[in-house]
Amino acid sequence: MILSFNISITPLLLSLLFGVFGILAIIIVLLLIKNEKERRKNTLKLEEALAFNTTLSHELRTPLYAVTAISKSLLQSSPKATQIEDLQILERASNYLVKLINDSLLLKKIDAKKLSQHQESFDLDRLVYQVSKTVEKQIVTKGTEIVINIDPKIPNHLNGDPVKLTQILINLLNNAVKFGEKKPIYIEVVAQNIYEKNCVICFKIIDHGKGILKEDQGKILKHFHQLESKNKSFGSGLGLTIVVALLKILNSELVIKSTVNKGSEFSFILNFGYELQPIKKSITVDTTALKDLTVLVVDDNLINQVITIKTLEKFGVKAMPCHSGSEAIELVASNSFDLVLMDLYMPVMTGEEATKKIRSTNKSIPIVALTALEKDNHWAELSDLGFSAMLHKPYEEDALYKVLLLAYNSGNAL
Repeated sequence: MILSFNISITPLLLSLLFGVFGILAIIIVLLLIKNEKERRKNTLKLEEALAFNTTLSHELRTPLYAVTAISKSLLQSSPKATQIEDLQILERASNYLVKLINDSLLLKKIDAKKLSQHQESFDLDRLVYQVSKTVEKQIVTKGTEIVINIDPKIPNHLNGDPVKLTQILINLLNNAVKFGEKKPIYIEVVAQNIYEKNCVICFKIIDHGKGILKEDQGKILKHFHQLESKNKSFGSGLGLTIVVALLKILNSELVIKSTVNKGSEFSFILNFGYELQPIKKSITVDTTALKDLTVLVVDDNLINQVITIKTLEKFGVKAMPCHSGSEAIELVASNSFDLVLMDLYMPVMTGEEATKKIRSTNKSIPIVALTALEKDNHWAELSDLGFSAMLHKPYEEDALYKVLLLAYNSGNAL
């Protein structure tokens, strides 16, 4: 027997169906509104956390700057043989803390999506050479060497993000030096494809150390995870995490190839535009130009102020201390300074506020921002306020020297 049912769609049934769909639509809309509120709430929390971390990192880096500068100064002042090792440990420890703070803040910025690709022209050969120089001291101590191989087919003048590329290569190179034993470490830059207006390049950092077990290759990409090493130097355990995060921003990924007791290869591929004409070089300046230069040092922190002035005096600079933004405005108005070094974070009146007021009457004097802020996110804003250059704290003597030369002679920023 075949049973059949004849169901007719009555107005009542239609009303019920539309009612159900209406309720479902309302529920979906309410869920979407709730999700959007949660997203905005989470975004606000990330913004607040980033602002807190930025302020905290500045407050931490200020005393650390004093520690690194004084320990370095003491090492250069013919210490007793019994003091050298202690001073070296102090210098390494303070440098480690600065790197840990910088790395942690960088990861926070990446999480808050505050970093994006930044396109500019750069010299590939020069960038790779400068990266290799960052580990010069460790290489000499370890008794090994860096071997650089750059494919001659690659145009040297590229358009891309040199800041993030430098950060990626430095972290990978530091990792290779740490685990590479006493064998050469290779930086290889190979052309994958070269087109009319762009080229695809593979970067490789190769060491011949003890290698990484297959099961450990995923672990080392996690926060604070480090493999055991004979090298007892400080390390944050964030280097490879940062590399992976920065490569994601650049639409790339890290590839790890490793064989136990033979070594490791870390590689990634990036796409660049390129220029056939050489990049214009920086204006050549006479390094004796700083002698007898008059500089106003604006910083409410007495220790930082004294250290900066002592460093300037090494260059033959005549430096005058200044303790506040309001005092800086008066001194610039009543004196003839060649340049101003302006700390950004000061009570009552910030360095930004002071610079804005100085610029209302003096458009020409070079003003260098001394700050723990990252240039990648803040330089455009500081430039609009009238700063001539930006120097990241804590800084090395040669970085201070270089920014003074550039700011005084050409107004360029670092």
